[in-house]
Amino acid sequence: MKFPTRQPARGSLILLVLCLVAVLGIALASYLAVSNQSMKLSRRAYATDVSRHLAEMGLERAIRSFSFNTFGSWTAAGNLASQTLNTSSSPHVPTTYGSSGIIPSVNIRVYNYRTGNQGVPWNAVTTYTVNDYVWYQGVWYLCISSPTIAVAPAPSNSAWVGAPAPWDSSATYRPGNIALSGSSAYRCITANSNQAPPNATYWTSYSVAAWSSATSYAVDDVVISGGVAYRCIAGSLNQSPPNTSYWLSCPVIYSEGVATMPDGTTAIKTQLRAYVVPASLFPNAAGAATYTNISAGGTVDSYDSPLGSYASQVAGVTNYSAVVAGTNTPPSIAVSITNATVKGYVAAPSATTTPFAPLWNYTVGSATLTGSAATGVDLTRVSRSPYVPQFDIQTITGSATVTLNSLTLSATGTVDLPRGTDTVSGDGKYYYYTTSYLYLYTSGTSGTININAPVVIDVRPTGSNGHLDIENNGKIVITNNSTASLEIHFGGELFIYSQNAAGGIQNLTLDPKRCILIGTNTTNTSGYHYLAANSVNLTFYGVIYMPNAYLHVWNSGKTQNIYGALSAQNIYFNHTAALHYDTSLRTATFSGVDAPYILSEVRELTDSTERITLP
Repeated sequence: MKFPTRQPARGSLILLVLCLVAVLGIALASYLAVSNQSMKLSRRAYATDVSRHLAEMGLERAIRSFSFNTFGSWTAAGNLASQTLNTSSSPHVPTTYGSSGIIPSVNIRVYNYRTGNQGVPWNAVTTYTVNDYVWYQGVWYLCISSPTIAVAPAPSNSAWVGAPAPWDSSATYRPGNIALSGSSAYRCITANSNQAPPNATYWTSYSVAAWSSATSYAVDDVVISGGVAYRCIAGSLNQSPPNTSYWLSCPVIYSEGVATMPDGTTAIKTQLRAYVVPASLFPNAAGAATYTNISAGGTVDSYDSPLGSYASQVAGVTNYSAVVAGTNTPPSIAVSITNATVKGYVAAPSATTTPFAPLWNYTVGSATLTGSAATGVDLTRVSRSPYVPQFDIQTITGSATVTLNSLTLSATGTVDLPRGTDTVSGDGKYYYYTTSYLYLYTSGTSGTININAPVVIDVRPTGSNGHLDIENNGKIVITNNSTASLEIHFGGELFIYSQNAAGGIQNLTLDPKRCILIGTNTTNTSGYHYLAANSVNLTFYGVIYMPNAYLHVWNSGKTQNIYGALSAQNIYFNHTAALHYDTSLRTATFSGVDAPYILSEVRELTDSTERITLP
């Protein structure tokens, strides 16, 4: 008897197993392929991050060289400075990036780099020559005729031409300036600040297009090349930007981070571009590193001195740009306002617990924070990101370019500075020093210093001295001429306490940028440093910078109008405040403080029309 065979079933099972093995093999191969591709994508993403970090490092290197004027080690040609950072050229660049095997390098290029009178703030006492390049009130200017001294840059005179740049709310624009907004260019027709294009009262549209080698360009034509605006300063054909014989732009930094993969053939690149501007020392009307307290009413508002007097702008649109700032940390209060009106903004850090409210106090119904004629507190004008810069104060010492003149003063008499025997320094300023104090205190009408030129006074502390003390009828008068200015460094106390309307510091130029008081004292004690008025209404045009001290603004039933700005560790108005912030201080620089240059308009270049070839 025969039984049925099972061979066919066994064969089918083998086929099924083989099919399963094949499917698993295909799946495994696919998985390995996907894993391999994922690994490549992961490595590429990591390399992209590395290249971005390298590009940022290049921007930092370039802005440091701008701030310290250390382009000596760079490769320079005309207005161009370039540098490549790699393992062989910089100890800060490793052979490989960590354990990834990525080989790093950075290519940097700076157009209109800083050297001599290139890329520096304008100075009224410097004699400028053709091709000098300066910063003035938020705009970069090129000198096109020489010699010129004490002639402020403006397109309306024949000595200077302004570089085109993205519109900046802090800049003071004059007829002829060109600003970019979006993809359009505009020409200023009426002097203004914080009036954005295309406002037809202040701006008119201006033709702008990509540079073309086939186009014949005339003076003042504006083109775009590599994403940067250039202004034609000499007629040309087929002369491409940034050739400075024909084209003008603001200082520009390009930085390219290169992450070369371990295979040595693939390079991932990130290219960044940024403009360069000097940092502002006084971005606030009152900025305290700890606490600002306006306790007894008054007004804090703003105006723009290059556009006219405060009185002419008191009802204008620039009147609401003042910032009152403090940076006290939680749970302490950073800004306190009682019975006062702030036309502008308050800036204070955020609390660390919900609801994360700004660290400021105000009395509801008796305090006003506004950006218009409205009353009450507008909470949309409260920032949680205060910025109170505190830069290093420069030490005044004699050198090959600075001559120190001895200054001995008594409480009486009149001194005119400069005196006939005083020596002017290489920068056009007169430097003086005392070894005790600057003390003007008399009951008569004497005790006067007249400032007739750029003057810097260093009140050097000896023992318990080093004070800047102006009382009763004592006074310092800054003459209203084209160059007079006053910079006082003092290491002791500030005590300006006037009982006469002609006392104190009389800045007849009415320009706050012409008078700066710089305190190096580290005493942050309540009521230690005074700017005070007693019995009379007083006016002060200037700025006070005391980064480590407690500044006490005091007036007994009178009004002390301050036109300018204040910066200290603590600021306390214990009587009626009358602080009128000059918005042009946002773009002002002061030689007595070592303010750095900063980056503006940082942009990653992903559009091929904006990228340049580096190195």
